[in-house]
Amino acid sequence: MTDRRRATLGVLLGIFLAAVDGTIVSTAMPTVVGALGGLRYYSWAFAAYMLFAAVSMPLYGRLADIYGRKKLFYVGVAFFVVGSVLCGFARSMLQLVAFRSVQGVGAGAMFAIPYTILGVVYPPEKRGKAIGLGSSVWGISSVLGPVLGFAVVEALGWRWVFFLGVPIGVAAVALVATSLSESTGSADPDVDYLGAATLVVGVGAFLVGLQLLESASAAALPLVALGVVGLAVFYLVERRASQPLVPLALFRDRTFGSTNATAFLSSFALFAAITYVPLYLQSVGGGAGSAAVAVFPISIGWSGTSFLSGQVVARVGERRLVRAGTGLLVVAFALAAAVWSTTTPLWFLVGNVFLMGVGMGALTPPLLTAIQNHLGTEQMGLATSSQQFFRNLGGTVGVAVLGFAMNVTLRDRLATVSGVGSIGDLQRLLLGAGSPPAGLGAVMMQGLRVVFVASLGVCLLAAGAAWAVPAPGAAGPSPFDDATAEADD
Repeated sequence: MTDRRRATLGVLLGIFLAAVDGTIVSTAMPTVVGALGGLRYYSWAFAAYMLFAAVSMPLYGRLADIYGRKKLFYVGVAFFVVGSVLCGFARSMLQLVAFRSVQGVGAGAMFAIPYTILGVVYPPEKRGKAIGLGSSVWGISSVLGPVLGFAVVEALGWRWVFFLGVPIGVAAVALVATSLSESTGSADPDVDYLGAATLVVGVGAFLVGLQLLESASAAALPLVALGVVGLAVFYLVERRASQPLVPLALFRDRTFGSTNATAFLSSFALFAAITYVPLYLQSVGGGAGSAAVAVFPISIGWSGTSFLSGQVVARVGERRLVRAGTGLLVVAFALAAAVWSTTTPLWFLVGNVFLMGVGMGALTPPLLTAIQNHLGTEQMGLATSSQQFFRNLGGTVGVAVLGFAMNVTLRDRLATVSGVGSIGDLQRLLLGAGSPPAGLGAVMMQGLRVVFVASLGVCLLAAGAAWAVPAPGAAGPSPFDDATAEADD
């Protein structure tokens, strides 16, 4: 096996480490809650992980360009493995939430640094294939995660769901350490720590506020306001920083703006579907296995099409694939908004969500390839982390905002269903083993239709952003002097 292939395998294991966590932990969480108690902290075990992953990504990208991608890969794996071990030894849900935050800091690196390494070790004409492999790992992980999580919980207990990440992380570091030769990055070593701090406060408060908004907490709006103020301060800090964490000039760059807007908007819509379609299927009596009915087709469509999209992006072009992907998302959500009802056949639902996954898979590799090739090797960390940050942020905001819209829609209607008064009551009910009350499915469909209609509007915006993605070279030079640097083959 060549050094490049060993390095590729190592970073793919790193991607798998972070990707499988979401689905494997989701499978185990009802058992965890049963063992530790603290049901009211159930959602925070996921929110803490995604929050710390989101806020750490831009800093990882900047540090990777300064100190080298290899070192930051080690740091990310170390945080993730330590957090996993701590989660495995957690004695309460509050401890688990805290330790999931440590895991999330590591996941922030795993969401960005592996794709940065792939962008460096492969030349521009081969980056699409490598990124397609990385994207397909996410889909494979979504399919394997629930099965693996169930098997581990049944055979070894829920704590081993977290311990499982330790050997994977060690193997990933060993492969990268023995195959990737890299000097430190060549970016200016001045790190904008004040900018990083204000970004953490701004994004963190904003996302926590959105999370609380879904449950109608009184603290939600003040935290959202604090987040907006924090992001405004971040903007002012970045204007004066000698080496800003995110150069503001990038937001005037057509490729940077259009690719990241497309990533944000497409993730906004798709991750809301991944979250709320299983909730609906469970409400009509599908049981816990109904999550697989919703998530597996999306994952298979996403992973398979990501692989194919990466293979052909050099020949077809980033812009055509991105436009095709957003077009498929528009069609998929239009069908869902217009056709879905409590009598819609299961085969149609499965085919519909599969189409959503195909659309997302078609656009994911070309979006990242476009921005990596545009900004160049010396800014690979910034290019990759910004794309992953906006994708992650879009999914998190989409789930929170559309969850709030769904909750508002159902607030009065759920009161007419025996034993259910709110979305929170519904989630607690569906965690149990009993059958959902009669009439719940029809009520839930009304809320889900709101999600689909809003997602359709967001997908139309994503399609508009996709049409703004320029052809290679049409957007002019990168904002950076070294944008034309190429990776070593």
